[in-house]
Amino acid sequence: MSHLSIEQIHRQKMGKVSDKWSSYLPFYDELFENYRTQNLNLLEIGVQNGGSLETWKTFFSNANILIGCDIDQRCTNLQYDDPRVHVVVGDANQPETHDRITALCKDFDIVIDDGSHLSNDILNSFMNYFPMVKPGGLFIVEDAHTLYLNDWGGGVLNEFSAYSFFKKLVDVISIQFWGNELSVDAYFRTFFPIGQMPSFLKEGWVESIEFRNSIIVIRKSLKATHEKLGERIVSGTDAIVNSEILQFRK
Repeated sequence: MSHLSIEQIHRQKMGKVSDKWSSYLPFYDELFENYRTQNLNLLEIGVQNGGSLETWKTFFSNANILIGCDIDQRCTNLQYDDPRVHVVVGDANQPETHDRITALCKDFDIVIDDGSHLSNDILNSFMNYFPMVKPGGLFIVEDAHTLYLNDWGGGVLNEFSAYSFFKKLVDVISIQFWGNELSVDAYFRTFFPIGQMPSFLKEGWVESIEFRNSIIVIRKSLKATHEKLGERIVSGTDAIVNSEILQFRK
């Protein structure tokens, strides 16, 4: 087992080239710490020269399977001496490629979208692969700054962009406070015709979303529910400022 951080592994690595922005590395060390020793399943969409798969296999030393998918046919030449690493060449959002991925593994603890960075591709990847994320797992969009750029199908004021979609998910996390006023189908009408919204969004599988510079992290709930606030817990016995709060003690 390697005790090196992701940042150390990336900066010191030889072999296959890996391309990451410096701010990602310490963040990934923090984000993935609890997964480090797990027998996890990981999917990375977009691997280019394949170096990131080497980083993941070193850091996640107990990983069960690590799958990289890339549309570039030259990725068929990527070879690894670790049987846990698999490379699937094809468009991750095409049914044939999706079937080849699911033939290797049907659920993932971590999915990283580092693919084309085009807005529509990011949306489709989320729709296709977030349902395959295990409860409590992570779906990560890398290089999300492209979603601000018109050439990538984005734009700051583009209400149809993937960034606009993920911003809307922030409200879905708290739908228990507004769902009686507006249906979630109506709220997402920009992206889905009424009645065609994916069931995993309607069921409440999105637990949280974190936006960082160029990274979006969507965490899957442990169970499908929109009642995420939980019960009100009032402890203590002395309420000299506001005694009415004691009525909420159980």
